[in-house]
Amino acid sequence: MNNRAISIPKVIRYVEWIILAVIFFIVLFIISLPIDAPKELPQSLIHHNFVFVSLFICVLLSFIFPINRPLWQRKLYIFIEIILILPCHLMGWELNLLLFLYIAKSCFLLNRWLDVIITAIVTSFAAVFLSTLSFIYRFEAMKNYWISHADKFLTLERMVPANVVPSLGLYLISCVFVIMFCYLAIAEQKSRKKAEKLAQEVEALASKLERHRIARDIHDSLGHTLTTLDVQLELANTLAKRQPENALQALDTCKQLSSQCLVEVRRAVKTMRSTTFDLNEALQTLVEQVRQNRSLNVSMEMKLPNLPLQTAHQLYCIAKEGLTNIQKHADASKVTLKGETNFNNIVLEIIDNGKGFNPDAPHAGFGLKGMQERVDVLAGEIIINSQKTKGTYIQVFIPF
Repeated sequence: MNNRAISIPKVIRYVEWIILAVIFFIVLFIISLPIDAPKELPQSLIHHNFVFVSLFICVLLSFIFPINRPLWQRKLYIFIEIILILPCHLMGWELNLLLFLYIAKSCFLLNRWLDVIITAIVTSFAAVFLSTLSFIYRFEAMKNYWISHADKFLTLERMVPANVVPSLGLYLISCVFVIMFCYLAIAEQKSRKKAEKLAQEVEALASKLERHRIARDIHDSLGHTLTTLDVQLELANTLAKRQPENALQALDTCKQLSSQCLVEVRRAVKTMRSTTFDLNEALQTLVEQVRQNRSLNVSMEMKLPNLPLQTAHQLYCIAKEGLTNIQKHADASKVTLKGETNFNNIVLEIIDNGKGFNPDAPHAGFGLKGMQERVDVLAGEIIINSQKTKGTYIQVFIPF
């Protein structure tokens, strides 16, 4: 969106070029008129050189938009452009479109809106004042014509007030519309930039969360298996020469572990690609794998409904991490895995009769931290109750 959007300074520059081109053609047309042109043409034809030079300087300035310059340079830029156009009103050339365009420029170049308003008011009064002087000059120059052809009541005392008040009101109203339009344009531009910045932040956060999720999945599916595989390979390397039979047994264990890693990777990829995930079936398979450790009696009571894919997968990884930690650290002989709905929560419980630990002590292991992170992803809560020699009781509450 940002690449397609045209910046406001460019739009103003294009509009300014179009206006200047049209005015140049008009000036050149009038200059090219024959000498015996009607005398009713504006008296400013005498001063067309000044108008031409002023417009030429404005063209040069149009290639500059000092939005990143110091404030005093921006103020000087606006002042020079306006001061070049105002004298043209005295000569009968009311270049109002350029004046309004320069007021629009001031909205982008001046820091304070008060400065913009003052610029608009002063410019309006100056333009009306100079236009009135030009009108008085032309009226006096054609006074005999007015006396002989027009109504005798058309006097300066009547005509000047009748022209000044509406002209000033029209200038001020036009300036108000120009400023309001520029204010909306600036507000829209700021909103777009803010939205783009927020989108970038969201993208960065999503990328960070995705990295954390991948790290958790790798740890949960491969971390423990690869650690054991590394130990077995080191053991096989040590026993290769002294005890070849034991080394071969260690290599067989490595082969089983590598196959298990491959199964875990395939299951993780399948879970990421699938749109459904049967949590009860996955937990049953997990428990059957844990039951292969005959020293650990595992029971399961699952009464969970169909859950969204993300919720089901995260709960599976939490349960797997809990069971893995029990196998590695708890020295337990009995484990109970429960799952049910309680009011508006999914409740997952993991209970063991192991040696326990101090929940208040800092834990450097990635396992419990990974469980906490997964619970946080689901906006849930995890409660760990454990005492030494009295086992561990883990409760996970997930909004449902």
